[in-house]
Amino acid sequence: MKFEIEIDEYLLSVEVTHCAVVEPDYRCRDSADDYYGYSELEFTITSGAVFDEDGNQTELGRNGCAAVADEHAERIDELLWKMIEDERRAAA
Repeated sequence: MKFEIEIDEYLLSVEVTHCAVVEPDYRCRDSADDYYGYSELEFTITSGAVFDEDGNQTELGRNGCAAVADEHAERIDELLWKMIEDERRAAA
């Protein structure tokens, strides 16, 4: 799944490489993850751009995308989960 995300001065193209939602199974006592359920998400920033105060766009290279991913990983993760949930609701 591919998404466009805006964070601060960045516009990022993000590809979700792995997404899993495991519902809780209260009958299973093998592990806490099985009992309580879990969700996990992995993503890659495929491209990105940064905008300055005047609105001028500069493309981020591979290292720039990696730096933005490290710096904003939690916010990107939250936004992706929100977008995925919105898509699920729209499909239902």
